[in-house]
Amino acid sequence: MNSQKRGDHFPLRLIRGGSSKGIFLRETDIPSPGPERDAVILKLFGTPDIRQIDGLGGGDKLTSKLAVMGKALRKDCDVSYLFGQVGTKFSDLDWQSNCGNISAGAALFAALDGLGDRDGATMSLSIEQRNTGRKLLARVPMAGDIPSRTGDFEIGGVPGTGPRIDLDFADFAGSTLNQGLFPTGARADLITLANGIQLSATIIDIANLSVIVAARDLAIDLLMPIDALQRDYALRTRLDTIRAAVAIRLGMCTQEGVATFLRRSVNPFIHIVAPPCTYPSINGNEVKAETQDIWSRSYSRATFSKAFPGSGAVGLAVAARLKGTVANDVAWCGDNPSQVWVGHPGGLLSMEVASTETVREVQVSRAVLGRTARLLLEGVGYA
Repeated sequence: MNSQKRGDHFPLRLIRGGSSKGIFLRETDIPSPGPERDAVILKLFGTPDIRQIDGLGGGDKLTSKLAVMGKALRKDCDVSYLFGQVGTKFSDLDWQSNCGNISAGAALFAALDGLGDRDGATMSLSIEQRNTGRKLLARVPMAGDIPSRTGDFEIGGVPGTGPRIDLDFADFAGSTLNQGLFPTGARADLITLANGIQLSATIIDIANLSVIVAARDLAIDLLMPIDALQRDYALRTRLDTIRAAVAIRLGMCTQEGVATFLRRSVNPFIHIVAPPCTYPSINGNEVKAETQDIWSRSYSRATFSKAFPGSGAVGLAVAARLKGTVANDVAWCGDNPSQVWVGHPGGLLSMEVASTETVREVQVSRAVLGRTARLLLEGVGYA
């Protein structure tokens, strides 16, 4: 236990970051890494229980997330942020991934603490993403000495508007496996399903590990309600086969341990993509085809996302602008070479990307995700 031992109660902040929500703890207030820390966190969230009724978790993968904030180990960063994806039904804690949405909450947390460099009405922050060791650049709007609470920026999957927080993930190419942006060395690979059918997939590693496949190759209609997709056991089995094939090929797990790995690990994500179309969001708002560059649904840990993972959007947007990828093949990218609009179940998401290509590699120089975040509660949680 750290020096500031608190027993069964812990100061915390509950923050909505992007289209996710998480519990934010300081590393000095909780046990050191290990079984004791994990047990405390599971108890705080109310895991294992699909409803998390005896804890602060929201009973959904988008609301069962954790950030541990601390002092940066890197000298060029203001603060560190460790992400944890907390299970609901099972006592799982994934410390190996990242979360773009909760990253917005980490930026807000640091700005609330007065960290970073003030640049007019903006706080500029360098955040050490502890899971990967990479540096996240963030810009948080300020009102006086505190982060702004009002703004006109809207993101899909979140009602209302708020101040825009910019997150630049340009440093995150190859962050999951340290094998480059395209860890297989190709922009498209063939994945073999259990029935012997092969489909094309783009495996891209930036912010998290993403596997991009075309809806047409899976013979599915992305306009189906999310609960209908979730009930489609045959579809989920095919998607899990893809996740397993990629994880084993890249050395993330063994054949014997793949079932447990897929249950616990956020990575690899699967993003099913199609050309833009007009559809209703989960909140009933019409999202028009002409407002999008690409339409996608995301899947991981046996569950379809009700919105879209911010980290997954980074990989999808970078891939959409690179020829030879599955995403680029279906995208309707417009005249702005740096902007990518993703249509997803919650609505729209925008990315600003820039990269340069050489014969051997792609260098990502800009990967900016616009999010909002809001402090919902500050108090004490009991484990």
